[in-house]
Amino acid sequence: MTVTLQDIAMITGLSIDGNPLCMNTDSDGWRAQMHALIGMVPPEPREPEAEDKKKERVAAGATFTWISSNFSTCPEDANEDMVKTYARVYMWYVISRTMFADGTGKNAPWMWLKALTVFDGKWSWGSATLAYLYRQLDEACCRHTGGIGGCLLALSIWSWERLPIGRPKTVKYEDWDDKDDSLRLPTWAYKWDVLNETTDDPSVMYKLYKSELDAITPEQVEWEPYGKGESFGNPIEFRLKPMCTRDRDLWHMRSPPICNWAVELHLPHRVFRQFGLFQPHPSEWEDTDKLLHAFDRKKQRKIKDWAKHHRKYVVQFALSVEQAKAGKRAQLREHCPIAFNNYLTWFLASTRVEVCKPAYAEEILEEPTIFDEVAQHQYNALVRKGNSVMPSAPVMNFVRAQIKKAADETETILETTPAGKSDGEGALRAFIKRQGQKLRWLSNFFGCRDPEYVSLEWSRSATPSDPLRGRAMMNLSRMRMWVWSPKRLLMI
Repeated sequence: MTVTLQDIAMITGLSIDGNPLCMNTDSDGWRAQMHALIGMVPPEPREPEAEDKKKERVAAGATFTWISSNFSTCPEDANEDMVKTYARVYMWYVISRTMFADGTGKNAPWMWLKALTVFDGKWSWGSATLAYLYRQLDEACCRHTGGIGGCLLALSIWSWERLPIGRPKTVKYEDWDDKDDSLRLPTWAYKWDVLNETTDDPSVMYKLYKSELDAITPEQVEWEPYGKGESFGNPIEFRLKPMCTRDRDLWHMRSPPICNWAVELHLPHRVFRQFGLFQPHPSEWEDTDKLLHAFDRKKQRKIKDWAKHHRKYVVQFALSVEQAKAGKRAQLREHCPIAFNNYLTWFLASTRVEVCKPAYAEEILEEPTIFDEVAQHQYNALVRKGNSVMPSAPVMNFVRAQIKKAADETETILETTPAGKSDGEGALRAFIKRQGQKLRWLSNFFGCRDPEYVSLEWSRSATPSDPLRGRAMMNLSRMRMWVWSPKRLLMI
């Protein structure tokens, strides 16, 4: 699963059709250019009081505080030029804070205002937003410190619509005044306009979220939240902005979304299930060009003209848009449950799908369960020290994987064991005995206390020097076990 151009269009209403946002980001003379665009610039940094101190380095742009204090309200008697100025600054503020957030939440970079020099620049803001979000997610996974940027509004709503975890409760819809203008209608994000905010400890919620994410199954995912067929894009509660579905013919295109230095690949064929389409397996391999991820705005400061540097991808994006509009792509098949199940079988065996570390190693099933030793295991120790959060997913996934493995081994031994031959029957009996032991030990991990792992040989190993040992072991083997059920305790 991933965020696609479809999600960006439905949630933000940004255009996909247009020129890729790839321009010259040279900031030389940015103060003079900003003054020419909006009529003022932030103050120069103060000179250092001490002679041995260097002058404070200020990034090209303005703080959100400065923008709010100088352009919060457009004067009622403003002329057309002043209205355009306030509109340009407002767009700069929203773009910097929502679409291309850098994680600091302090500054609006100059380059985004520069992109608004011409109002009808025909930029593909939607694809640029997706490229920037992809890059921010990639960097957040690789860095050791916290913080993430990009359009987190789109990422959050994408998650809430599809995954039944970490989802806040919606309260109500406020009255929406579109002023009889279809362009003022809300996007799909309006469904999540008013929410119940949580006040729980973020660190605790994070652990719980990871555990629930690992335990989720494909049947619990909402694969097509925007509707199907004729009901697509028609929320019952309100009218949807036409811009959300305007570029619908571009959602399936394989293209390189570009946001200046950040070039990513949009590969919808890998997640066709999200579009209600046939999901092949394995999906067609495509080089994602790891060299592209080496480009960083801070590391490649000398590169300014990104349109020239990424010329190959600019042309490729334009060609992808042209082909999608012309309908030159092959006809796509509808979703097939059997094919999707085969895809999931291949996918789960080919990649890692769990965030939490495994609770136990497989070797733990090879020996009888000794609960005192299990209690000292790292996983159980972490649970005891946790803040009332028991991450059950690692245990569930461990047991689930082992049960599947046992089932696979059972089918294999039954298929390969000759029928009606003593040697085969002996091997089969030994295998069944071994599988029964593993399943019994797996039940121990879920809290069942079963003393039958004590062998008869051990229980009868009393010696004259230890006459009580045999009796104690025999009493232990006769001990009844209590099993909890939702309604009552059962004594076996």
